[in-house]
Amino acid sequence: MSEPLENNSIVSAGTSVAAAREVLGLHILVPSSWYEFDIHPATVDTSIREAVAARIKERPELAEHRSTLKKMLRRAAAEAREANVVYAGSMMEIIDDEPMTANLTVSVSQAEDKETGTVAKTRLDTLLATFNPIPRGPRPTDVWRRVSLVELPDAGTAARSEGIEEIEVPNDGRSYRAVMMQTLVPYPGNNPKVAVISASTPQLALVEPMLELFGAITDTFSFVFAEPDRETPS
Repeated sequence: MSEPLENNSIVSAGTSVAAAREVLGLHILVPSSWYEFDIHPATVDTSIREAVAARIKERPELAEHRSTLKKMLRRAAAEAREANVVYAGSMMEIIDDEPMTANLTVSVSQAEDKETGTVAKTRLDTLLATFNPIPRGPRPTDVWRRVSLVELPDAGTAARSEGIEEIEVPNDGRSYRAVMMQTLVPYPGNNPKVAVISASTPQLALVEPMLELFGAITDTFSFVFAEPDRETPS
């Protein structure tokens, strides 16, 4: 789990009128072995096909697992669209003929009262209160949740939840347990938006190493700012 974080992902944050220190996008790094692909419905199949082909070219031994990799990536893309994400990355490895997977998404949201249209202020105590700590149970696969404030090197203080969660399958009555980390990063200044970085894996036997990996990836998160306006010399 100590693979260097090399990929350089910049995604649009959907801002409008340019202003000094306006957030233009979001930046995060994932390990070079992860898959990064466009999740737009019109282009996702082509994007996944190209990503898998490139990986098989690097590692020909994966050729026999081509269909499995595509299937898992399509599922990850579908789940990402359900969550209205702006970025998605996935780890898909085949070890002893068994898939080892993890997914990371970045989405942007804001607290809004749908009846009044009022947007709530982004405060760390409010964000932290969205998570309820759950103590560890007697079994290693029991649901538990640790809640804390963390410092991201390039994005400041954020609220974090990490542990083992019960996750419901979208549009399905079933659920499964996964190692999960969620980090809520307030936009700078008075901007009410929050960047939500979610990472998960079904590999319950690797809970601590996977949380360490998710933490290392999240630590690379930063905002991309517009250049401040410069006055033209007279």
